[in-house]
Amino acid sequence: MRKPPALRPGDLIGVVAPGAAVEEAAVRAGVRLLETAGYRVRVGPSVLKQAGYLAGSDADRLADLVAMFADPEVRAIMAARGGYGSGRLLPLFDPEIARQHPKIFVGYSDLTFLLTALVQRAELVAFHGPMVGGLDRNHPGAAALLGLLTGDRAAWNMAADTIIQPGMAEGVIVGGCLSILVAALGTPYALDTAGRLLFIEDVNEKPYRIDRMLTQLRQAGKLDAVAGVIFGEMAGCTSGPNEAVTVHDVAREAFASARYPVVFGLSAGHGRGATTLPLGIRARLAGERLVLLDTPVAE
Repeated sequence: MRKPPALRPGDLIGVVAPGAAVEEAAVRAGVRLLETAGYRVRVGPSVLKQAGYLAGSDADRLADLVAMFADPEVRAIMAARGGYGSGRLLPLFDPEIARQHPKIFVGYSDLTFLLTALVQRAELVAFHGPMVGGLDRNHPGAAALLGLLTGDRAAWNMAADTIIQPGMAEGVIVGGCLSILVAALGTPYALDTAGRLLFIEDVNEKPYRIDRMLTQLRQAGKLDAVAGVIFGEMAGCTSGPNEAVTVHDVAREAFASARYPVVFGLSAGHGRGATTLPLGIRARLAGERLVLLDTPVAE
């Protein structure tokens, strides 16, 4: 795996919007936070465009992404927000541009499409972490993100809330938003999970829908050879007033016979978003503890 160079004070961070249309005020607030932290920021020319529910046309959004990778002055690329749209860029995005210009890329939610492509096709470590449009509302998550990207090893030790299946396993971390992972099944962009520590999270999905998506992953063979499974917070994945089943119940039933460790409640992605998870890096899952075994950025 290629590791992007660590972020340094004064480096230039590029902001892109590969998916849904963004709120200008939220992006500006996030930019101010990054600038206050000592970085220069360049917002892509298409970020504030709007084409229906998208941040500009596919060509606009792709052009920003490619330009940020190609520009040697840009040391990190951060998504403005998630929201539908980045999957439309996969057939258009040549991973060779990321191989030739390895650099930090950060996002989550719908950006799972691009994160997976960078890890699997460009063989580049990518970062499942807070996006620019939410940084100003998530100061702890922003601090943890910038710490990890600058090489701070304090962020190498993470913990989930609950152990569903005990045990210990090592593997490369992959994954992201569950609904996006399921949407990629049956396409050339489906996630390879064999021997991996699979991270899955989502937001505002009813427990029965989580059950359905986990069932689809299982029936697609994506849970057969995993090293372990790490659930995020599953923020807002709650039952209706007359429904007794919780998302915890769904997770426990789905992995009741698992012979590998399964944990629930790592704060990455939707929810508190306190943790940035490097994808493509080897880690150890032991009990509720997740520990990186290698640096995610080149010193």
